[in-house]
Amino acid sequence: MALTVEPSLKTAASSSGTASAADLSVRSWLTGLNAFLLSGLTLWLGLVTLNNLTDFGTNRALIARMLTMTDLVHDPVRGNGLEWKAMPESFATPALIGVIVYEVAAVALLAWAAVSMVRRARGARTGIATTRRANLALGVFVGLFLIFLSGGMWFGYWIYIGAAQQVHFTGLIIGLLAALLVNLPSVTGAQREQ
Repeated sequence: MALTVEPSLKTAASSSGTASAADLSVRSWLTGLNAFLLSGLTLWLGLVTLNNLTDFGTNRALIARMLTMTDLVHDPVRGNGLEWKAMPESFATPALIGVIVYEVAAVALLAWAAVSMVRRARGARTGIATTRRANLALGVFVGLFLIFLSGGMWFGYWIYIGAAQQVHFTGLIIGLLAALLVNLPSVTGAQREQ
């Protein structure tokens, strides 16, 4: 989606040096905030990925516990109607490897978008490509949490691990809010994206 300005607004902005300076100031401030936000998300998800890699055994055990629905199987009351969805424990390692590969891809895309946004904040003419990169990276980021929430709902993890579900919802909300911020028309001011 290209962000454009009405021709009359472009003419008015170019004829008034103060309006251009104000637009550039708003653009620079919001773009700097977006660069900071994307950098922070890159760092945070990078640390999550590093933790998954360095503490593979713990994460594998947690995924195995969810896939086999161990807590629900041992509960005589809760989740009895969900137990048919349980999977073998042997699926835990491939599932964790898949999550790690997805996270590495998401981190790489977030880093790419963050670097582009830093370049834009410093005044480089990066055009609509920066917004597209940010949208792609944030789409993958949000997708990660949608996968976690959907998988967790399938296996009924919300019954026993509500804190994990809350973290996944928080990640989803942060990703959506970041996408809104990246796509604000005022990020580009009164200038046309190329």
